Amino acid sequence: MDAPRVIVAIKWGPSAGRKAVVAPGQVLRVGRGTLADLVIPNDPQMSAVHLEVAWDGARCSFRDLQSAKGTARNGESGVTEGEIRHGDWLKAGETVLTVHREGATPAPMETDDDDVDDADPEEVQRRRDERRELSASAERALSALQAAAHQPLYAVLDTARDRRILEVLRESVEEHYSLYDGIEGETLAHVAPYLVRLPPDSRLLAALAREGWGRRWGIYLTSPQPFKSVRRHLRRYLMVERQESNERMYFRFYDPAVLRVFLPASTVMQRSELFGAVDEFLFEGERGEVTVARAVDQEIL
Repeated sequence: MDAPRVIVAIKWGPSAGRKAVVAPGQVLRVGRGTLADLVIPNDPQMSAVHLEVAWDGARCSFRDLQSAKGTARNGESGVTEGEIRHGDWLKAGETVLTVHREGATPAPMETDDDDVDDADPEEVQRRRDERRELSASAERALSALQAAAHQPLYAVLDTARDRRILEVLRESVEEHYSLYDGIEGETLAHVAPYLVRLPPDSRLLAALAREGWGRRWGIYLTSPQPFKSVRRHLRRYLMVERQESNERMYFRFYDPAVLRVFLPASTVMQRSELFGAVDEFLFEGERGEVTVARAVDQEIL
């Protein structure tokens, strides 16, 4: 496997949500002007070329490029250069940048009480069988999703289900953005649904399938539309109106358990509206199978 990359993301500031990727041996220059690699044009406190981040495959470092306002590392100002560890942050002007190494945090080990002396042998065997079946389902799902990625593939991930999801997203190079906007987006960032674009060879896709399949982490979809258009379309369905009472309510269409109930019960018009820019939805069935839904039909892989 190739050496991991470093992700420099804009956490706070005028360009929040954008990120840049630094491959081993590369240097990323950050600033307000066009000579920078990561350009942040709307921060008046940032210099034209403010700082640089370097990654040699083992050590990440930063250097302030004689900026007018200086650079702070983890809240410490007056530091002109030094090492950056996984999870550190830099402040340049009014912008806060976070630095993460791709895939740095391994998946948590599952609690295994198989070796407990008084464990019931039948219960132990049942749990082992469940883990094997879940793992096999995840691998089948990954193969199906990689095959579907010959078209642009996206995921909508429900970070309210597991805090591990945000950790995986932070340590990925793929573009992702909350479906919530404004104050709501900032306040609920830790439990928001996130849209992410997934190329076929994505490390993130493999992690999401192997860790999240069968645990209702989210749904997948294909669409020829660009990221912004897909996000704009899906945001329309975050809130829906009850026909009986005109009451506004959250619609968790990104929960596979909700989607697999909604689609068979929906009218032709409701189904057509939800699909819109979407060609296919792919999500886990009740037994871990891959369900593919289109505007006019549905199949199990």
